[in-house]
Amino acid sequence: MTDTATDARILPRLVDIRIPGQRVPRLFDARDLKLWVGYKAVVEVDGSEYIGQVTSVPRRREPHTKPLRVVRIATEEDFRLERELREYGREIRKEAQKLVRDYQIRGVEFIGCDVSLDRSHAEVKYAAESRVDLSQIIRRLRETFNLRVTLKQFSFIERSGCASGCDTCGLPLCCSIWSGCRSQPVGVRHAKQQGITPSDKIYGVCGEVKCCMRYEHEVYKEFKERAPFKNSTVTYQGQEGQVVDYAVVQDAVFVQFGEKRSDRQLIPLDRLARENPGVQPADREDREEPEGE
Repeated sequence: MTDTATDARILPRLVDIRIPGQRVPRLFDARDLKLWVGYKAVVEVDGSEYIGQVTSVPRRREPHTKPLRVVRIATEEDFRLERELREYGREIRKEAQKLVRDYQIRGVEFIGCDVSLDRSHAEVKYAAESRVDLSQIIRRLRETFNLRVTLKQFSFIERSGCASGCDTCGLPLCCSIWSGCRSQPVGVRHAKQQGITPSDKIYGVCGEVKCCMRYEHEVYKEFKERAPFKNSTVTYQGQEGQVVDYAVVQDAVFVQFGEKRSDRQLIPLDRLARENPGVQPADREDREEPEGE
């Protein structure tokens, strides 16, 4: 048996599963269970069991984090219990909203509640205009429903991620599939840096600048550290021309050598650099990290 075959045999069979209240799927050990995309499975998270949805086909690979445990493929009884718990979660959320009014806490809206299958834990999601002390709410909910309660503040972006769906590009929302989409601020300057004219189209369903602007930022940043200024003069194969546009995906620039449209050529940066060793890259403002807005 080859080393490759041995490595494949000992690697765990991993699968991505989205669990309630979390916008990005988490890693689970599928063991020998026959799971397919869209299947529902009972999983164990922090000592409690939940029903999650499979988002990838299980395959043997190196885990990037410690995988959680898949208990079983969800049964009809599990689905029946899930429906009951969904209604139970609504009761908890309504009670939380009532307590907020009773304690006269302003600017807080409870938007959902996920309850574990054994009813030992409930996570109540809320949106707030600012930081608020909700310790009294937690205490009263624990006393009323006799279970462990945690509160989790959700932003508009997190709400979009949990709801999932597609954006105008036709692809799934970045916030529902990419855990690092908002690890740093995203602003209008990200769009400007990528040559996109600011308009309503750069905003996602959450009302903020689309996360993909951050996802693609490093590519544009690295490109502009090597690309010449737009409108700068360069030499290629003995001809002088003017840089008129960028083609980041092709790692190239468009150079205009005459007045006609047909005089424009797409030239790879590595070829252009050999004949223009002293060319100044895109300006410092473009290469610096844009600030969030």
